[in-house]
Amino acid sequence: MNVRYTILLSSPPATEHLDSVKTAASRLTNNQENIKIQVKTEGKYSALITNFTMKNAAQYKILNEIDKEFKFWIWHFGDYEDSTISFY
Repeated sequence: MNVRYTILLSSPPATEHLDSVKTAASRLTNNQENIKIQVKTEGKYSALITNFTMKNAAQYKILNEIDKEFKFWIWHFGDYEDSTISFY
């Protein structure tokens, strides 16, 4: 299953941001090589987008697990605005 976790930040991400989201994804993925991180500007925000794969499971069963893992690793982001999880 392909997962995308998007974090909106009020300023461009620092290296520390990238390291944190990569660590979160690495704890959830079934293939370390599939973790992709990109940064895009969305209006006045920076979007930090993390794509990775996980074992197949019902999405509603793993949604909280994904959210908890990322929130654990990004709690210190002072410029955090919002986050979304999507499956594709």
